[in-house]
Amino acid sequence: MKAFYPIKYEIEVENAAENYGVEKELIYAIIKCESGFNQEAHSHADAIGLMQITPDTFKWLQLYTKDKNLSVENLKNPKINIKYGTLFISILRKQYSNDEAVLSAYNAGENVVKRWMADKNLSSDGKKLDFIPYKETRNYVKKVVSTKKIYKKLYFKK
Repeated sequence: MKAFYPIKYEIEVENAAENYGVEKELIYAIIKCESGFNQEAHSHADAIGLMQITPDTFKWLQLYTKDKNLSVENLKNPKINIKYGTLFISILRKQYSNDEAVLSAYNAGENVVKRWMADKNLSSDGKKLDFIPYKETRNYVKKVVSTKKIYKKLYFKK
């Protein structure tokens, strides 16, 4: 199991987890599901690197850091990609109280999830999604949540 669910970029993940208050197992799960630990990954949606961050999101996230005007090429650098992906998760966590909503926003976009939360057919309480209408996002959330559980069981059980 550990060969299929590896621990890579340990220092980068450790630092990002500590700096942004995000569980290491969630960071590893996102990396595993987004890129399979391929720092050169590039999606059809123009998302780049380990945690698959788009150039627009990267530029926006730089407003939250002391880093200014980093080029999009920096997203191939594991340290930078993990830092910014984890920062993004921490920002989403301030808006949403559960991993399903956070991961939906990470995958489908914040504005999409805001609309879903306002729709009583999709969120009865405006805080938790009862149904994720995009099949790709629904499958993504299930995959990351189950992968997070596996990482926790393999490496981080207390």
